[in-house]
Amino acid sequence: MSDKAMAGDGAREFFTETNFQKQARRPGGIARDQAIKNADANIEMLKPSFEDWLNEQINALVKTIPKGGSIPAGLSWIDAADINSQRLADVAASMDYRFMSFVAKNLSLIFDAIRNGSEYRGDVIECHINALRLSRQQQYRELRSEDLPELSEGLRRILESPRL
Repeated sequence: MSDKAMAGDGAREFFTETNFQKQARRPGGIARDQAIKNADANIEMLKPSFEDWLNEQINALVKTIPKGGSIPAGLSWIDAADINSQRLADVAASMDYRFMSFVAKNLSLIFDAIRNGSEYRGDVIECHINALRLSRQQQYRELRSEDLPELSEGLRRILESPRL
């Protein structure tokens, strides 16, 4: 029996509706455009304290990364650094710091590669940390990786290098 015949043999399909779908269809609430304006206003209110949070997160990331040529045994430092870089990538993207999010995602890929046996390259990590710090400066804050093609392409090439 073909798949089409099986589908047309009188089988009944049941559609379920999740609680979220029910809530979304309820009457009342605010209009979508107003909800977006409210969310944007809330983000703007958070931005001043966000700068402090960014400083804390970047400093915490730097503290997790081993200094010098040798790396400690075990993967706990990689896990901590990776969690921190993923958090930076996610939150930075939400706060419209797109280039910072791009760099933090690259760092996460680097930590994943090291975890999977690639060589520890302190110079590559330091390059990305410097790019994170650069992305905090006023003139880079709202830029995307596409707005900085030479820098972004250089960071991409580092990720693609056979040594990583």
